[in-house]
Amino acid sequence: MRFKARMAATMLGIVGLALAAGDARAMMLRDTNLVDLIRQSDSIVIGKVTVVTDGFDERGLPYTEVTVTISDLLRGDEYETVTFRQIGLRTARPNADGTRIIPAAPEGMPRYMEGEEVLLFLNPPAALTGLRSPVGLGNGKFDFGPGTASNELGNKGVFANISVERGITNPNDDRILATTMGAVNDTDLKSLVRRAVGDHWVETCLMWNTDEGKTCPANHREKKSTVVRKRETTTSDPGRTGGSQLGQK
Repeated sequence: MRFKARMAATMLGIVGLALAAGDARAMMLRDTNLVDLIRQSDSIVIGKVTVVTDGFDERGLPYTEVTVTISDLLRGDEYETVTFRQIGLRTARPNADGTRIIPAAPEGMPRYMEGEEVLLFLNPPAALTGLRSPVGLGNGKFDFGPGTASNELGNKGVFANISVERGITNPNDDRILATTMGAVNDTDLKSLVRRAVGDHWVETCLMWNTDEGKTCPANHREKKSTVVRKRETTTSDPGRTGGSQLGQK
């Protein structure tokens, strides 16, 4: 019991230090939907996870370092790869001087595996620590399987509370926006996000949070979007995964 208590206290101290160092937004778990992901992201990338390591930085903060080889850069100024450090270890291990066991990253922090294809909505690096994580933690990290796409919360709520301007979506988009939980089609999600980011749907009030009303807050500046692969055209597939509730228009 004492060992578990020490581990819990150590992790709380680490998280507190990260919060004090400017990672408060990254460490907060909250409901985050696609509008929030697009609005708050500094970089949005699609690519393959190629390297995952962990360790301790010069301040003793534990981190997981992730490198993604980019296939589509939808927002940001990264080139070919993006490498970032997220708070927390992959597995528990002794600290640098061996005096304490540092537990693995707490539940809710995104996990990464080499070889997985991902869509990441990334926060900017924290000013003091340089640590970085997806917007909304697991909400902002999608991984792709054979014909499927899901974030780390099983897409729960990520397509909820969204309204879009009539006429800009296709049936595949509507199927995704009606999904309340569960995987969606990977090609359709990529297409939707490419167009929403590239055509500035959120910044120009073509897509908005329903409970906020059709507003474009002044502090949500339009961000430059770059697509490095040609956009794909999709057709409706009745066999694709969808939800049971119609999206709001």
